[in-house]
Amino acid sequence: MTSYKSNTPSNEASDLVTLLKALGHEPISVNGDEFQYASVLGKRTNNKIVLTVNQQFKSWFDSSLGKGGNLMDFARTYWPDLSTEQIEEKLRSIQRQSAKKDRPLRKRKATKIPHYQIDRTRPLGYNNEVTDFLMESGLWEIADLNIQEVYYYVIDQKGNRKDFCAAGWQNENGGWEVRAQNYTGCIGPRGITYTSASETALAIFPEYVDYLKRRSDKYLHYASVLILNHPDFLSASLKRAYHFQRVLLYTDETGGDYQSLAEMFKDKLPHTEIIPL
Repeated sequence: MTSYKSNTPSNEASDLVTLLKALGHEPISVNGDEFQYASVLGKRTNNKIVLTVNQQFKSWFDSSLGKGGNLMDFARTYWPDLSTEQIEEKLRSIQRQSAKKDRPLRKRKATKIPHYQIDRTRPLGYNNEVTDFLMESGLWEIADLNIQEVYYYVIDQKGNRKDFCAAGWQNENGGWEVRAQNYTGCIGPRGITYTSASETALAIFPEYVDYLKRRSDKYLHYASVLILNHPDFLSASLKRAYHFQRVLLYTDETGGDYQSLAEMFKDKLPHTEIIPL
């Protein structure tokens, strides 16, 4: 017969309480080193204490069976149809599972968001990729001097630098709102783009592109212009608009990120003129 002492793991597997927990049994009473259970080896008897485990002596006694012993004696009673070798393997398996549960969770590395930095900006016409993008988007002919070629880069975790270029315009916080074939975002702090031309009339647009497409409108010849750039600035635009006697809101009410824009202005500033894009 294989010796249990020499073949069975000596930590969790030698702990009767841990074994019973792994098997789905919790004590109904704990008194010092004694853990008391309702029937484990026989039929349950309405929480009447039947099995007592002594942690100090690593022993057990079942009053319903009138027998007890060490962990191996318990295992043979619990699995009467298994051989000693099979029981030892089962105990080792339970020990491995218990160790995995008790092992502290491995911390995941936080996903590193690329930190893009501005290299330089210059007028349109120098970079073919940007020019092609604007032409394909129908923006080349209507772009004004505020639209620039924005050159920016990112340095990865290995110290390698990757360079990019896009069309972009600056917001009032110094960030650059950039648009390219495969990227839309802000390099630097996000913010509103604002052009002051009047203290009484204000025209509001969701995107700078929307303004470019409508800048020849007669309404805009005398109005200050506010470009939201991001839906986050809906409330900020409303506060700005309070100071103007006339508010022209250009928006698309069919949906999208700015679908609540018209509703908000109608509610807070009823005199707002809604102009569909």
